[in-house]
Amino acid sequence: MVINADPKDGLDAAERARSGYRGEWHPLLAADEGPVGTWTMRAPDGGPYGVIRALELGGERGYRAVTWAAESRDRQLIGYYRSLRAAAMAAHRRYLAGHGPRALARPPSATRSLDR
Repeated sequence: MVINADPKDGLDAAERARSGYRGEWHPLLAADEGPVGTWTMRAPDGGPYGVIRALELGGERGYRAVTWAAESRDRQLIGYYRSLRAAAMAAHRRYLAGHGPRALARPPSATRSLDR
């Protein structure tokens, strides 16, 4: 095994690694805001898959996440969350769960917790 001790090789490798770095992606980046206090989660093809709304319950502010459907009555509760990041993550996980092999076997159960 040959080891190259040229420092320039290490510097070049570090530069290549930095130039390709895109940062950490979070489901919050899939959320479009509008109207104020409402976010629509969108799939890569642009289709909506979840809705998050800011709300206040019993003096506590939080977020409610539901699945997307054209009619509000057809949406399913995903849960209640203390942060927008947590609500976006839960909505995204529900979306991903709908694409797995168990998606047809049983729907994910709705959770109701402000501790997330």
